[in-house]
Amino acid sequence: MNDPAGIAALFADPFLDAILAGRREGILLLDYDGTLAPFRDRRDQAVPYPGVVETLGRLPAHGPGRFAVVSGRMGAEVADFLHPARPSEIWGCHGAERLSPGGAPRIQAMPWQWEEALRRAFDLAAEAAPAGALEWKTVSLALHWRGMDTAEQQRLARHVGSLWAELARRTGLVPHAFDGGLELRPPGWDKGLAVRAMRRENPGAALVYLGDDLTDEDAFQALGPSDIGVLVRERPRLTLARYRITPPGELLGFLRVWADSMRGAPHEPRR
Repeated sequence: MNDPAGIAALFADPFLDAILAGRREGILLLDYDGTLAPFRDRRDQAVPYPGVVETLGRLPAHGPGRFAVVSGRMGAEVADFLHPARPSEIWGCHGAERLSPGGAPRIQAMPWQWEEALRRAFDLAAEAAPAGALEWKTVSLALHWRGMDTAEQQRLARHVGSLWAELARRTGLVPHAFDGGLELRPPGWDKGLAVRAMRRENPGAALVYLGDDLTDEDAFQALGPSDIGVLVRERPRLTLARYRITPPGELLGFLRVWADSMRGAPHEPRR
């Protein structure tokens, strides 16, 4: 883990410069919550930062310069938030779901033992969690405590965290902390799964991944040596990402430079 460099260093990166100058194919991979949209107490109100949808709508739908989204949300939710911009594809549920425009989502089959374990986890948490705090995602279960007071957050983290940890020990499921809650899902189902698939399917392209949360560290870790990981976060933290930019200003600046370059506008490295 490292303390990542800032936006000036990002624009000076030779791999990014090659993408923006058209010398190499690049694909933009974007997390949603905390990256393209600010966190909200109500998950259904987490609309993108102003200017994000308009800028993403300028990107090509196919080929070099296109963008995909990798999110913990279900893919259909992300598609609704970003409309009318259309990602080339959306990897939902941390890579377990893959959604292409106009197609039905492809979801990894889950063994019945894990389905039963997730149902048991739901029952255990429902006794302690307030209404609306639990989110069933078909292939995982999330407990959200954003917006609750600190004492309630700590109570849920201790109580449900302990119950889920014991259940995970017996079933093989894995609890994952994220910014604003805790999620229980099968092992190996993380955002790195999506990055590895994109890497295999696009061997000549460089992947540029933007994310903010601890769940994005799996994606950063899966990037290749000529790929670029960018932490989108106001405050620095230790991360596997090489660079850090702040939302929304630097985020929008980066997306606009990317969009301009994909439309043939001259690229001038920003310092």
